[in-house]
Amino acid sequence: MIENMTLRVPRLGDAVAAYEALGYGTAATNVTQAAAIALSDPALEGCAHHCILMSAEPLQTLTLVEWTGALPTPFATPGWSAMEVLVKDLDALHKVLPAGFTVLNPPAALSFSDQIRAMQVAGPAAELIYFTEVAGEVPGFELPSATHQVNQCFVMINAVTRIERSVAFYAHLLNCEPPTPMPARVSILSRTNGLDEDYRHDIAPIELGPGQLFELDQWVERPISPPESLPCGWHSLSLRRETPPPVGIPAERQQVDDSTECFHISCPDHEHIEWLCPAT
Repeated sequence: MIENMTLRVPRLGDAVAAYEALGYGTAATNVTQAAAIALSDPALEGCAHHCILMSAEPLQTLTLVEWTGALPTPFATPGWSAMEVLVKDLDALHKVLPAGFTVLNPPAALSFSDQIRAMQVAGPAAELIYFTEVAGEVPGFELPSATHQVNQCFVMINAVTRIERSVAFYAHLLNCEPPTPMPARVSILSRTNGLDEDYRHDIAPIELGPGQLFELDQWVERPISPPESLPCGWHSLSLRRETPPPVGIPAERQQVDDSTECFHISCPDHEHIEWLCPAT
């Protein structure tokens, strides 16, 4: 399950205030085990940080790390691109969205299901967030129900350069059947690349566990100028699993304590996963 997302932000105090205005609080110990592992990256050494509690059950945190890089453009580069956050009443949130968040697309049904409505928003680090209301069952998916007005991240969206390669990698990683990509509207991806917003991109949802998914979106190839420094945006994702990653997955093992180990996984488009599991 998704236990922690780590996000580089330009002004830590502003980011904390923005997420608290959504109704989130601080994690009990401020830094959870998963967050501490993410923060052990030498690149983040000495950076001020704060751990937001997004969900107590299942446990999930968002670790905000102050960073001096530029703000990102949504879907400008491959890798982790957005988090999808479950909400009870999307229209109510739209009316009272706190300062620090900017609506990019107002609430609308997804192109492949009228049971799911989403609002695309830029957060305090220009991170892309899909605030999502699930109104009913969607065939083929086990989706969660919100327990608070603004609740957990239940989908992480990943822009991939070769969707067939990424589908094969994640199906092997998660020991599941590889899904067949399907065409869907991803308006922010289209807008970033000057395409009609009704353009259909190949996407592939992969189930992580009950009520949580990865969504792989075929990235639109575009010239990339190497930034002078690493921009703000998503740093990594932490998963809690019952077993180590499968044989054949490139990973660096770290002993966390007597009961837990972590495998640092670099995925096909250099997106990073911290895979926490019981020590063997």
